[in-house]
Amino acid sequence: MTCRMAINMSWRPATTDWVIEETDDPLYADNRNFYKVEKWSKDDQRMERMLWAGNSIEKAREIFNAEVKRRPRIRLMIRQGIRILQRWPA
Repeated sequence: MTCRMAINMSWRPATTDWVIEETDDPLYADNRNFYKVEKWSKDDQRMERMLWAGNSIEKAREIFNAEVKRRPRIRLMIRQGIRILQRWPA
């Protein structure tokens, strides 16, 4: 399991330290209720690969949009737990 942390103070007040966490472990991501960008099979029955997981919805959307532009026929989802936040194709 890999867990990475960084301090992001670009849009927060100087007194607040906001930590960005990322991981490549799906179980840890589920336990921490992270946003996950996942590649799904053509029949939408199973997840093939988790592309990114972390606590930043902005970064999840950046990765999602970059993958859609790079591979327009890919099937992607941004999920948080069982909640689907964004899906491609829509």
